[in-house]
Amino acid sequence: MNLFIEKPLFSRRQFLKGSGILIGTAVLTGIFAKFGFDAFAASDEYIEKRAAGLYSLDESMAIRKSHENPEILQLYKDFLSPGEVKPISEKAHHLLHTKYGKDISTFIQQLKNEASEAA
Repeated sequence: MNLFIEKPLFSRRQFLKGSGILIGTAVLTGIFAKFGFDAFAASDEYIEKRAAGLYSLDESMAIRKSHENPEILQLYKDFLSPGEVKPISEKAHHLLHTKYGKDISTFIQQLKNEASEAA
């Protein structure tokens, strides 16, 4: 009765070949993982240095806030809200806020209409 005789699933040679491939794969995976961890460590170090540099540059600036910049204040007085500094004027809202997609063509048309009416 051949049903009850245990047959090996694979030979000794197949076992050694498979285990060798498994060990090789594990070693390569470990090497690549180490490179990945080293890259993360290097990028973290770079980010920390970059942030420290930006903060030191910001601290050394004479004008650190855009709403205190005299050129920006003059732009509001002369163009965006004539005669006063009013950051939430209609013109400032339309010119300084980003438009996307279908809004762009209608916005350009509105600006052309306003320019022709003003002239």
